[in-house]
Amino acid sequence: MRVSFPQASINEIHIKGKIKKWKSDYLILDAMLRRLGFGWNANENKLVVGNEIWNEFVQNHRHLRHFWDRQFPNFN
Repeated sequence: MRVSFPQASINEIHIKGKIKKWKSDYLILDAMLRRLGFGWNANENKLVVGNEIWNEFVQNHRHLRHFWDRQFPNFN
């Protein structure tokens, strides 16, 4: 990294942190898609779920609220 991008202030720990977060998000997304009522919009790369089902889901999983209307361009 330092040879190819000497001006970058990115360390190995930053890259490993991003990869860990991406893996976690995509594993969660995969688990959500296995639930009844959750679908996938391949054109927009995001979850498709009705408001009623989503609201019920988020009551039990508040930490996943940010997945609503979020794109996942690399999921496919």
